[in-house]
Amino acid sequence: MPRILIMNAGTPQMSGAHLTKAQLSLAANSAFRSAWFAQEGDLIVSPVVIPADLLSFIGGTLNFHSSALRLLVPASRQSTILDDCTLLSKTVVERLKRHIRQKSDWQLYPCYSTEGVARLAAILGIPKTGDDFALQRGPDLLNRKSHFRQLATSVALPLPHGSVATDPNGLFKAVTSLKSETGTVIVKLDNGAGGVGNVILTSNKSDPLPGARDTRWVSWPSFDPEALWSEMTTASCKTLVVESYHLARSLFYLEYTIQDDASIAFVNSGSIRLRKSADRSERALIWTGLELPSDLEEEQLLAAQAHAYRFVALARDLGYRGMINIDAIFAQDGRLLFNEANGRWGGGSVLHNIAVRLLGVDYFGCNVILSVRNVRSASFRAAHDRLVKDGLIFDHTRKEGVIPLAADEKAGTVECVVIAPNRPAAHDQQHRLLKS
Repeated sequence: MPRILIMNAGTPQMSGAHLTKAQLSLAANSAFRSAWFAQEGDLIVSPVVIPADLLSFIGGTLNFHSSALRLLVPASRQSTILDDCTLLSKTVVERLKRHIRQKSDWQLYPCYSTEGVARLAAILGIPKTGDDFALQRGPDLLNRKSHFRQLATSVALPLPHGSVATDPNGLFKAVTSLKSETGTVIVKLDNGAGGVGNVILTSNKSDPLPGARDTRWVSWPSFDPEALWSEMTTASCKTLVVESYHLARSLFYLEYTIQDDASIAFVNSGSIRLRKSADRSERALIWTGLELPSDLEEEQLLAAQAHAYRFVALARDLGYRGMINIDAIFAQDGRLLFNEANGRWGGGSVLHNIAVRLLGVDYFGCNVILSVRNVRSASFRAAHDRLVKDGLIFDHTRKEGVIPLAADEKAGTVECVVIAPNRPAAHDQQHRLLKS
């Protein structure tokens, strides 16, 4: 059944209003990355033009004719995001109507089930279970950190101690009450994404810690809640979440999909990989990529899944349908703690999609999938040619090698996917990619 892929990542509804340049750039790059979801006959609605050579390479790698894909790029002043206003514009709706008349039985496949996506489904006559929930902006419940704590508590998910602050005084009280547990707290903007809205405060001298854009040493008596409140909140978001911060032994995520028939399927789990910057003044760790499957021991994974399933079941009972991913850690003291959830495509969704289509649904048993970000290259084509020359490009016969995923030409980098038979081989390939 053909699908309409709606690449509405990074919209204000998902990431908060007043998007930064970094967030706008991330949304554009996400469209290139998400093109790997495409199947023959799909229509892609993207905020940016996806290069023809990338679509051709995707088709060649995943064994379908990319010429059968169609791309719709709305004319928009804010061209790197696909918000509801743009999605429901007369021009976009008319172009979609003309296209879907050519075939029947279309499906909508959005990154984020917004109110606008639900309204579009109704206009196009494409019914989708969960649209009533989306019409009331229900999926926002699954993408706000304060709501996550409220919902997670109702199903007894293990959480760090924390509270929700809605003014500077509440922020001061929360920090004061939580700082003594570990000497470190994390303050999160309610609708921030990708850790860019988080700040870690610590009384211990520390290198940058995972989960935030900044790790700051503070003398607690001099802590200024007014200044931090003014810095972190925005006109559209006046809510902060404060939690005790625990050093992690393992950082990972769990991804599920809630089907239209209300069944729940476990999709994948992966480890989140970070490294220190070469710049010693940098106050954040660099996200280097994901590793599937996660490196958790079987007992740890089963325990995490048992807890996560309760949360996913609650999301289903509320009315949500679609993909949902949950971030968690095993702390250094062995405790399992959940951090947040997101009802949308996750960072590992594309990697899992590629692995299933190239290796089969049971790839977890005999393969390791590694995403490697920030591989230096002037362009996607240059990265591809280098991989071919060095003998690293993915081999369909051996079912291993490297696939260039998407390029950020402004940054001069490419994200790649390594497919290997085991972790040492995957890490060796990563080293070869990053050494030059």
